[in-house]
Amino acid sequence: MNKNMARPIGFLIGLILLASSPILGAAAIKLKVTAEIANIRLKPSIGSVIIRQIAQGEVLEAVRQEGEWYLVKIEPDEGGNAMGYVHESLVLPLEEIPKADRRTQVAEPVAKKEDVRPRRTEAAVQETPTERSGERAPSAWSFAISAGGNYAVGGDLNKGAQGLADYLGAQLTADADAAISPAHFSFIFGGEAAIPISSWLQIAVGADYYSSSKNSLIGYVLDAAAPTFAAKPRFQAIPISFALKIYPSESFYLKLGIAFFIANCGYYYRYENDLYWKEWKGDANVAALGFCGGLGYDWAVSGNISLIFEALGLYAPLTGFRGTGTVQDSTMEDPLSEDGKLYAYDALVKAKSTFPLLLIRGQRPTDAYVENVREATIDFSGLSLRLGVKIKL
Repeated sequence: MNKNMARPIGFLIGLILLASSPILGAAAIKLKVTAEIANIRLKPSIGSVIIRQIAQGEVLEAVRQEGEWYLVKIEPDEGGNAMGYVHESLVLPLEEIPKADRRTQVAEPVAKKEDVRPRRTEAAVQETPTERSGERAPSAWSFAISAGGNYAVGGDLNKGAQGLADYLGAQLTADADAAISPAHFSFIFGGEAAIPISSWLQIAVGADYYSSSKNSLIGYVLDAAAPTFAAKPRFQAIPISFALKIYPSESFYLKLGIAFFIANCGYYYRYENDLYWKEWKGDANVAALGFCGGLGYDWAVSGNISLIFEALGLYAPLTGFRGTGTVQDSTMEDPLSEDGKLYAYDALVKAKSTFPLLLIRGQRPTDAYVENVREATIDFSGLSLRLGVKIKL
């Protein structure tokens, strides 16, 4: 055979071999999405990033199958990716897989008999909390409601109630038969809306309500008379929080933020001795900022519903309360009312002992028997433990 004939024959043989190769000979695979949402991932792995989500009923075109994954064509995204992988549990082939593609599949290692376990499909993974970080689009909202118990310090509110009881006892030169019960504990109720910014970060806006009060009645030990003193310190607050929720793992999260407090506090005191009695009442409000932070656990019980367990700490020593205070005794026809600030100060008895008092006064107290005058601090700092239900929208 001469050289002039060998060249076209060799070229023809090369074209035949190239046309019969698996790459060019592979036909497309039509796949129908059977899951509610099919995740298209960058790599054939459950942990790989999601680059597209396809709705149920849509038809995809696959290039080949690699183990449990199909390599499918998609519209190019911002990163230029025009291919992605979908798990076989989320789609149904509409035609037979081409033989050429079968030869390109990645062989799976044969497991030992004792290691054989049911293979977990991506559809099953979507219903567990392990895929929370990637299974929903960043625009998916969630809403939670919760209830639990709350402890708040109280600050000058509790000190003032006990201080007035001790102050009256010092004037009577008598010991009280009990101590004043401080206001600390209460139930707390609240709600929170959150939107994911990424797979591990959310912005949350929430509001809570809690209220605490405590009644006390004590007596003074005297030979002839039996004076009594009743006290009821109380406080309530609606903290509106703006926080970041950080998920370092699949279910645990950290919460850090600020809280805007709409707060109220009040006091009621009544002293009785035979036919004489005297009452002090006060009610004051403030709006101020505090801080919040805590830990939580998010336990998925179904696809869109989960239980949350949260421990949240607050730092909120609030000042600047304004309101109205009244004083009345058995010798007065009408109570004496006074608008002003809530002050805390120390009262001196017989130039020996001082006792902390808390009252609303129109002017800063300047009486001869008072010292260490300051605006009262009602301390809403404390800890709440709560249980709730979260719904993913």
